[in-house]
Amino acid sequence: NTTFMTWNLLHFARMLKDAGGIPAYGNLPEEWKAGTRFDFENPEYR
Repeated sequence: NTTFMTWNLLHFARMLKDAGGIPAYGNLPEEWKAGTRFDFENPEYR
C-alpha cells in the first residue's frame, strides 16, 4: 500500500507542477474585498 501511495503522490505532484500548481480561483482575499464573487451563491442560509 505504501508503494502505491508513493507512486500516486509522486505522479500527482508532477501533474500539479506541470499545471502550474493549485489554482487560487475563488481563494483570493484581495479580490473578495474588491467585490468579486466568482459566481458562487452565498452558502449562509440562516
